[in-house]
Amino acid sequence: MKLPVMSVTLIWLPLIEEIIKLKFKKGERLYLAIDRTQWSNKNLLTIAVIIEKRAIPIYWQFLNKKGASKLVEQQALIRPVLRLLKSYELVVLGDREFHSVELAKWLYSRKVYFLFRQKKDTYIQEKGKDFQRLDSLKFTSGAKLFLTNLKVRKEKGFSQGSIGIYWKRKYRGKFEEQPWYLSSESSDLNRSGEIL
Repeated sequence: MKLPVMSVTLIWLPLIEEIIKLKFKKGERLYLAIDRTQWSNKNLLTIAVIIEKRAIPIYWQFLNKKGASKLVEQQALIRPVLRLLKSYELVVLGDREFHSVELAKWLYSRKVYFLFRQKKDTYIQEKGKDFQRLDSLKFTSGAKLFLTNLKVRKEKGFSQGSIGIYWKRKYRGKFEEQPWYLSSESSDLNRSGEIL
């Protein structure tokens, strides 16, 4: 007798849906973290829901290549999760691999919020000013800044949005060498700022 193959969409997604229903009311905000990890010859792209400061995997895909994911692979990962969680307000969190304007616009067109870490050489333009690199902004350790109504990235098009900048203070003898730059579609400091 041949045993059926376990399916993420048939078995795991309904289980995750029930867990989320127990923890969150419809319409409530959910934070989703996307990430990619590679070890040996395995390259795994994942999306997880944050519940009580823990990331619970919702969906994952192995990539048939080494290195960073592409937009179509990211969309293929996120799409089933958007269908599953359509009754919630979603915020997608991602590191610098997911900084693309194209991914941001795709999520925004689906009414999904995002907060992505940006590379320090990303260009922004404030109204009435020239484009400038994020790392050219004068900023000190321990400071936070939230800039709204910006053009983000001048190459390959741009996106209207906001940038949050946070440089963690020295703590227990350790410090970040540079600030974190976080892009968002939101000009709402209360929503985006709660992560900063």
